[in-house]
Amino acid sequence: MKTLYILNKPSLLSQCQSAMSADDGLILIEDAVIVAAQEKPMSQYYVIEEDLIARGLKPKEGWTIKDYEGFVELTLAYDKTVTWL
Repeated sequence: MKTLYILNKPSLLSQCQSAMSADDGLILIEDAVIVAAQEKPMSQYYVIEEDLIARGLKPKEGWTIKDYEGFVELTLAYDKTVTWL
């Protein structure tokens, strides 16, 4: 079962990654988008464009940037979602 993990706090990244399997995805929202500006992504890692813009950040190469419509599409593409708050 593929899970999309939604992360809003950068401090929880390592905990979230430890719960993920190879088929899972991760999307960074709110303050967690800071991670995209600091680290290169693994496969199936996404970041919300509007949250990057709001913080004046640019992601490192390799991140898949999604708008809110793309975020909704991702939630439908995975079997379930888990939010790390």
